[in-house]
Amino acid sequence: MDERSGEPFPETWSADALDRMLVVGKSVASIGTLRNVDVPVEIQVLDAAPALDYSEWDHAVEGSIEVPSGSLVVMSCTGYLPDAPRVPIASGTYQLVFLARGLGTIDDEAGPADNLYRVCSWLGPAQAPNLIKSWRSANA
Repeated sequence: MDERSGEPFPETWSADALDRMLVVGKSVASIGTLRNVDVPVEIQVLDAAPALDYSEWDHAVEGSIEVPSGSLVVMSCTGYLPDAPRVPIASGTYQLVFLARGLGTIDDEAGPADNLYRVCSWLGPAQAPNLIKSWRSANA
C-alpha cells in the first residue's frame, strides 16, 4: 500500500476478489493465501514487466495500484502499520502480477506445505484486476 493511503481493505473483498485472491484499490493491494499461518511471500519492484512462464505457477492475476508518496508499505493483514517495512520506490502507478505456486502441497491451512507467493510490480498504466490463471483449475 502507499504509505499515505487511508483506504480500508475489508469492504473490498468481493466474491470476484476472493476468486482472484487479490483485491486492489486505488493505492492498496492485498493478496490472499490458502494458509492461516506465516507463508513465504516475495515482493519484487522491477524496471519493466517481467517475462513470465505461467506454466510454473498455479495462480496468476494482474492489477495495479498508485504509489504517489514513493513509499510502499509491505505488511501482513495482522501487521502493525507503524512498524511495517517501507520500500522507497519512484512515485507513480504500478502494474502488478500476483503469482502463487505449490498450492497442491497444502493439506491443512496450518500444516506444512511447499507453497510460494510472489508479487511483481513495475511502473505502468493503471489496469483493472484480471485473472490470468486460476489455482482451482491448476489443482483440480
